Amino acid sequence: MPDLPMLSYGRQSIDESDIAAVVSVLRGQLLTCGPAVEAFEAAICQVSGAAHAVAVANGTCALRLAYQVAGIGPGSVVGVPAMTFVATASQALLLGAQVVLLDVDPLTGNLGPEQLAACTQPLSHLVAVHVAGRLCDLAGLSAICQQRGIALIEDASHAFGSTWDDGGRCGDGRHGSLAATFSFHPVKNITTAEGGAIVTNDAQAAARLRSLRHHGIIRDPGQWQGALAAADGNSPWYHEFHAPSQNDRLSDLHAALGFSQCQRLHAFKAARQAIHERYATALASLPGLHAPAAAPGQQPFWHLCAISGDWSALGRSRAAAVAALQAQGIAPQVHYIPLHQQPICAACPRAAALAGADAFYQTVLSLPCYPDLSDADQQRVISALTELARQER
Repeated sequence: MPDLPMLSYGRQSIDESDIAAVVSVLRGQLLTCGPAVEAFEAAICQVSGAAHAVAVANGTCALRLAYQVAGIGPGSVVGVPAMTFVATASQALLLGAQVVLLDVDPLTGNLGPEQLAACTQPLSHLVAVHVAGRLCDLAGLSAICQQRGIALIEDASHAFGSTWDDGGRCGDGRHGSLAATFSFHPVKNITTAEGGAIVTNDAQAAARLRSLRHHGIIRDPGQWQGALAAADGNSPWYHEFHAPSQNDRLSDLHAALGFSQCQRLHAFKAARQAIHERYATALASLPGLHAPAAAPGQQPFWHLCAISGDWSALGRSRAAAVAALQAQGIAPQVHYIPLHQQPICAACPRAAALAGADAFYQTVLSLPCYPDLSDADQQRVISALTELARQER
């Protein structure tokens, strides 16, 4: 076959407006701690419907900071679905909490009320993950959390821009979550190269998040404790630090790119939806391959097109299927290896046998899905899958 470029499962979409936005910051005076960050945060609020947004260096530190503000630490028991990227659990473990692994729906990979209700461990916090951009049943999860006194946090790394048909938006907090976190890695729904954000409707939580991302700096005179506060408190340079923290700031360069990307968010969503629908139509006639469907009442921002394959019915292993696709210049991915199969979580208690997470993992395969994927390249993927499903074995 011709020497064609490898099609990854995900890729950023950058145009001249993005480049101009970054160059504008480079030509300005402030590369960090400047107005581009505030503008990007305002755009995040507009997309999510949240009252406050705090932009940070990546999606992983967004989780850690949200966990800190939610009070997660030694003595906390945090429920985490077994089907997620490791950061959802690792950041709770870093803070000294115990992580309890919860099962997920074997078809969607999402934690649902049924799986949470089956958990008998007394959880202090729950992290709901919107896998692939498909929204969890937050109303059902929230009802159980309220009954049991569990604080709810959303890992919405995949779901920036996902919405409900009734006007609800991912991150708006209407189901009582303290915060939601986003990731802006290059393969995500928009990109800042590396970046993340936390959204919340709690003004005090937002203020603490802004402090924590900047080494824990305290500029509020009402909180000062230092001996020099009386003498220098009226001076413009005075500030304090009360506890160890880190530099988790997002630079203006990254923020300018993110703001520019937000202007094309609806186009990005529509493009991914069209690709997803084209794959679904093609797979409907192929035995053993199935495209995911959105739950009624929602409009996912499809971060991933994570199809499922009945590999035994197809007469080949998934590894063999991946090798066949790679030979045709297509590089799918598997999202994710379940957390209970990762050594980092080997000692974590399990709320169930986690059969749903194992079943989802055994079938899932993420196909190329990003706004700049051309019609011809989409057809390359479909043709390769058709050959995979129909060739004699």
